[in-house]
Amino acid sequence: MTESELFKMKRIKIVFFSLISITLLTSCATTTAESQSKTTSNHKTPSREIETKKETAEDLFIKSLEGITITNVSSPKEITKGRSFSKPFVFSAKKADGSAAEGFALTLEYPVSKSIEGINFEKIDFVTDSEGNIYFTPAQTTFAAKTKVNVYPTPISDDASLPERLKPYTASADWKVKSDIASKGAVLFIWDYNEKDRPVNNSYNIQAEFRCRGITMVGNGPVNETSYIGKPNALYKDTYDIIGGTQYGYLIYGTIKFEQPVTENEDESGYYCLLKAEIEAVNMKNGSKIYTSVITYESKGKNWNECVSKGKDKLSQLVVDDLIYGL
Repeated sequence: MTESELFKMKRIKIVFFSLISITLLTSCATTTAESQSKTTSNHKTPSREIETKKETAEDLFIKSLEGITITNVSSPKEITKGRSFSKPFVFSAKKADGSAAEGFALTLEYPVSKSIEGINFEKIDFVTDSEGNIYFTPAQTTFAAKTKVNVYPTPISDDASLPERLKPYTASADWKVKSDIASKGAVLFIWDYNEKDRPVNNSYNIQAEFRCRGITMVGNGPVNETSYIGKPNALYKDTYDIIGGTQYGYLIYGTIKFEQPVTENEDESGYYCLLKAEIEAVNMKNGSKIYTSVITYESKGKNWNECVSKGKDKLSQLVVDDLIYGL
């Protein structure tokens, strides 16, 4: 082998060893860097803080009611407006063991007035006696209404969430005050419509329903032309001109319509109809509107006649019931 060839082999070995050295150094550097990265990552893991929700005064108040039961012990029978209830409303508060919750604060809500917009309520605060009871005797009634008297633990604040949270601790009793329509009477102007949305006659069903309940001073008014439909002021004026403002207490007017034509069920099992009554009433003495309602009823029957007849009978019951407690 010549000297030149030996020199070339030495150069190749030197280069080869150099490459190996570089690879080893790179590998060591990478391993060290990864190790440092892992170590650094372990040291930087943040500690988690456990957040605890602080209980509010309202939370503690609701907790304090656990085991408390509020009940309606007794309530008076229904009366006619202008009269007083013969007995008080009685409510009771008891603890979990059934013993009386003496000195317990309760709030009572009851109706105090009524307008065309609805019934207005007032609140009274009570403290239970040694038997855990409260007694409430309202003043003489001045309006008809069918609603509720509600009693619940007196809230500690005006927090908006409390009414809903107090529902499990609320007791109710019926407040029923009938209208004086039975003694004062009323004239009717309520028109039945056909499926084509045309008025056909004064409703017989409403009048018949009043009489079924023993209210006989109710009948169709002296004005009965369809041109008065939708014109309550003209209807009242002309009715007043004929009968005056004292012979009858109320003028009740409105319509009973089909919300849609009577349809036969797809399986031919019968017929279906949807009826709607829109009723208003004024005081005959001064013409002031005192009542308004919209009542609907769905009816079914094996044929057209049964479907419509049942529907109008039931709708009339709902209308008269609402009028008796709404006028």
